[in-house]
Amino acid sequence: MVSLMLKTSVKDKLEQLKLKGFLRTVETSLNQMIEQGTSFVDMLDFCLDAEINDRSNRRIERLFSSAKFRYPTARLEHIDYASERQIKKANINHYANCEWINDCRGLIISGATGVGKSWLACAFGAEACHRGHSVMYFNAIQLFDEISSGIALGEIRNFKKKVCSTKLLIIDDFGLGGFNQTLAPSFLEIIDKQSQNGGLLITSQVPKKLWFEQFQDPTIADAVMDRILHRSYELEVHGRSNRKKMYTTKD
Repeated sequence: MVSLMLKTSVKDKLEQLKLKGFLRTVETSLNQMIEQGTSFVDMLDFCLDAEINDRSNRRIERLFSSAKFRYPTARLEHIDYASERQIKKANINHYANCEWINDCRGLIISGATGVGKSWLACAFGAEACHRGHSVMYFNAIQLFDEISSGIALGEIRNFKKKVCSTKLLIIDDFGLGGFNQTLAPSFLEIIDKQSQNGGLLITSQVPKKLWFEQFQDPTIADAVMDRILHRSYELEVHGRSNRKKMYTTKD
């Protein structure tokens, strides 16, 4: 059996064109395909499929990297459906298709502290990445800190543009800690643009009826609440705090 080597010039051209998946497949499978009598057209088709898959995987890796999830390994298939949590698999499957993101709608995940809201938000974010959507994750306090920093440095316009260009914006723990009210107009602008461009996922342990109280200006409060609540689905998580379970187990 004669082993064929890829011509250096061909390899150089594939590298120049950044066809990494194509090149890797040719180098590892060329001899096997020739031995099997694979036609040139089928070889080409096989290598092109490999390139498409490679590009898709690299794009997903980039999306995960830029999302900066709090729980980067969270996945919907690993959800704990214990009866006390009252999470219905049918609801998860419904939101997992990400149509609500395409429709520029929201998803509010509510529940007491420690029941897994943040983990679940990251799992939905991961699913969005796998479906090719760009995602940005912020803890609410972190988001307001970023807005404050952007204003102070004169970079708020660029920050808002960056945030609102994402397909899914996740704001975790909304309603905790409060914020400087001078940031409210910029927050409203972000929420407004996001409601037009993509999906918004918010987690909160604070009852929605108290969200209004986060804002001193009732006009801004009305505008923000209208954009968040008007077109949002809600998923409530019940059960004991996972943190309390952990400490109880240690004891």
